[in-house]
Amino acid sequence: MIDLHVHSEFSVDSESRLEDIARVAKSRGLEFVGVSDHYEMRFEKLKYSFDLEEFLRAVDSVKSDVTILKGVEWGWDCEGSVPIFDGFDYVSLSIHRCDEQIENIDDCYEDFLNRMLKCVERAEFDVLDHFDFIRRYMPSNPPIPDRLRPLVMDILRIISDKGSAIELNTEGFSIFGEPHPPIWVLKEMRRMEIPVTIGSDAHKLENIGRDVEKALELIRDLGFEEVVIFKERSMEALRI
Repeated sequence: MIDLHVHSEFSVDSESRLEDIARVAKSRGLEFVGVSDHYEMRFEKLKYSFDLEEFLRAVDSVKSDVTILKGVEWGWDCEGSVPIFDGFDYVSLSIHRCDEQIENIDDCYEDFLNRMLKCVERAEFDVLDHFDFIRRYMPSNPPIPDRLRPLVMDILRIISDKGSAIELNTEGFSIFGEPHPPIWVLKEMRRMEIPVTIGSDAHKLENIGRDVEKALELIRDLGFEEVVIFKERSMEALRI
């Protein structure tokens, strides 16, 4: 089992120690856990980050039977330059910015997805995190409007051409009953042979590995035969 989206005390919004993450991951049967802390860029400025070199040294110092992968959750709004992340196993691209009011569902989704389209065109990344992230914060958590499906398909084609993966983020299960991305997007990923990985988005120890088994069952039912992990920016497939 894998969980490639766990936050540690290196993130501004987590207090989980790396040693404790490894301990909990082992207790929950995880073979690989990816620690990917927040490195957020907004309006061409670094909004918050962490000491990258100290993080890499700290992960290497943890002794565990679980393989700890060194990730970074690069939050970007497609403004400014593209950073270089040396020494990491993978870079996760996250789009967090929407300039429209979340109550304006169509406009907010359109703004968000158009920004995502620009970002995936420009960015060098290994995996795209929580595809429809803004759904978490909208009233009643509405799905992507049908009229924007062609825009989603444009994003998927770029990701397919780049050979990157998309995360099945399990946090959506507990909020609105299905993961990020929605099931219809997962079906398109399978048809287009876009690789999938799994992450819980755990900011607390108790959420590590949350709903990973449910995610594995879902993607098996959709016809996926593998999930992917990353080592030194190289993708590796694991049979499921």
